[in-house]
Amino acid sequence: MAKLLIATTNKGKLREILAVLKNEPIEVVTPDKLGITLDYEEVSDDIHLVAREKAIYAWRKSGLPSLAEDTALEVDALGGLPGARAKVFFGENVSDTERWRGLLKLMEGIPLEKRTARFRCAMAVALSENDLLTAEGVLEGVIATEPRGGSGFGYDPVFFVPSLGKTLAELSVEEKNAISHRANALRALLPDLLNRLRET
Repeated sequence: MAKLLIATTNKGKLREILAVLKNEPIEVVTPDKLGITLDYEEVSDDIHLVAREKAIYAWRKSGLPSLAEDTALEVDALGGLPGARAKVFFGENVSDTERWRGLLKLMEGIPLEKRTARFRCAMAVALSENDLLTAEGVLEGVIATEPRGGSGFGYDPVFFVPSLGKTLAELSVEEKNAISHRANALRALLPDLLNRLRET
């Protein structure tokens, strides 16, 4: 069975990716399992570039096919901010709670119909230095006026999905994966990825 390194230390992201891949003929490994540290430094606001560079960086360190992703939160009323810098927009070492509280504060007084937003995920798998598979997934939603739910991570408690009437933090991993930007990107990659891993 072919090995695939998931190049993330984010437990929430890892949990969601593993749930999509659980029935696939792939042996998923993590940086911890391999005993490697992935200290790639993001310097670009282009999520596609970051995903590709992270994947190549992980491939170089592991010698294994490596999957990486980068996600932006685009809030229309804020001109697309916090964008690719969603993780550090409110500070380098702040908690998820501080992040979504900061976002709610910026959005104070903005009516619900103008609180539209989306998560955009760029995903890449490096099979070698110059051999990459890429895909994008998008999830449209609205920034809620208050947090709801205890699941998920990041901005999930305030990202409301109108079609479900729930925030992402009110969904199980399976429910979130049915609609999410990250799972959509991974499902778009999967047929090509499986074919290529069979060849290795």
